[in-house]
Amino acid sequence: MRPYIFCVLLLLAALSYDDGTDVARATRRASPRPRAAQVKSSSALKARSVVEVLPAPTGPYRTGRMSFAWKDSEREELETKATGDKRELMVHLFYPRDTAATGERAVYMPDADALRGEWSDATLTRIRAMRSFSHENAPVASGAARYPVAIFSPGRGMKALMNQALIEDLASHGWVVAAIDAPYNAPVHFPDGRVLGKLQPAEQGLPDVSANKDLDSERFDQVYIERITQWSRDVSFVIDQLTALDNESSPFARRLDIQRGVGVFGHSYGGTMAGTVRLLDTRVRAAINLDGYGPDGPYAVVKGLGVGAQPFLWVLRNGPKAETWYPDRLLRPIAGGALRVVLNRPGFTHEDFSDEGFWGGINTPARRTAKLKGIAEVREWVRTFFDATVRGDRVGLKRIVGRPSTVTPNRVRVLGAFWPNGR
Repeated sequence: MRPYIFCVLLLLAALSYDDGTDVARATRRASPRPRAAQVKSSSALKARSVVEVLPAPTGPYRTGRMSFAWKDSEREELETKATGDKRELMVHLFYPRDTAATGERAVYMPDADALRGEWSDATLTRIRAMRSFSHENAPVASGAARYPVAIFSPGRGMKALMNQALIEDLASHGWVVAAIDAPYNAPVHFPDGRVLGKLQPAEQGLPDVSANKDLDSERFDQVYIERITQWSRDVSFVIDQLTALDNESSPFARRLDIQRGVGVFGHSYGGTMAGTVRLLDTRVRAAINLDGYGPDGPYAVVKGLGVGAQPFLWVLRNGPKAETWYPDRLLRPIAGGALRVVLNRPGFTHEDFSDEGFWGGINTPARRTAKLKGIAEVREWVRTFFDATVRGDRVGLKRIVGRPSTVTPNRVRVLGAFWPNGR
């Protein structure tokens, strides 16, 4: 890896990483590998009753969900030691659906049982009873409109479908959102029945840095960068696959507006990837990091973030780290401009950026209210930032950036040349 790329990746790691979401790891890998395939929810996993746990999407579109298993035959799987392993992903597409479509709402998490042992029986029971607001495999909304595309990556140890409150809301506002489930992060269930989850140490191509306390700092840095690079390449591969779907006889043929570029966003460790891939793939138009921080050590002292033409949004929960981690001088030189938003929402935690805050533990009415208000703000920032940077509609973003502090107590900073035509 060239020195300048190495430094860039180190610094973006500093802006994004938090390993506090290791909540879902189980099972071992099996063989053989599947071909790319569209996945249908198993009727055996459908819940008998619907429990409304998550806030409903706020946009004008009803949404659909369609899942794909994709294999990158040109890229080695770095997580394993097995010779010939190629990188595989499960990707869940959320999109505006045809209002005339009939059918049942999708099971919230069809492979929830893969996390047995990581979650309590009570948590699994709650999750089995949940439904998405999207319909499984519903037709794309009728017409010829092309929809802008965003790609989402969850935190370390998290599953993509654990972030539907955020993903479905963006899709309901006229976006196609591709949520990536990477194997060996959390258990991933493939169409042929294989579940690729936690590996034994002897099988690991990359050690689990969060669990391995014996790694020296140099090896830790190397593993961290290799894994973030792998996740960044996942995004590039997904962009390739989406481009193929747009060009082929698929339900999404000529419906994806990829030419203008895509937005990439992620939570925690996924935020590291979002900040990094914007520097490695010019098709990425803008990136959002949701509450990711960097570990101590060399990341905090790397200089030279003034690279990359793509804008960057960093949304943080309130707390000591929000003001002390990274001085604005590291964000200000970003060529595309940066926004730093600190959510001053008491009771809103790191896990609340995902759905876990709604189903993962004891939830009093007061705590649920705080979580609902917090996720509503996160939804608005994600949507308006991508509308401004990918769609070119800056009205909404300028409005929330300019809100008086008496209306919202959030701390918002505009850094660098963010507004091309002035504020």
